[in-house]
Amino acid sequence: MSNDMVTLTEKQKRAQRSRSLALALALAAFVVVVYVGTWAKIGANHSSQTAPVTRPAQ
Repeated sequence: MSNDMVTLTEKQKRAQRSRSLALALALAAFVVVVYVGTWAKIGANHSSQTAPVTRPAQ
């Protein structure tokens, strides 16, 4: 069986590293946006809830 592996040049390795870094940063940004959005929604729901009104027993 022959070795069919491809050897990348330095330019290709740098390009691949750059793409990987860009993808990692985009994923991290997405996670931050979802996290902040979730907490904003939780905060909005929590602050819009009021205490139940209790009436004295008759």
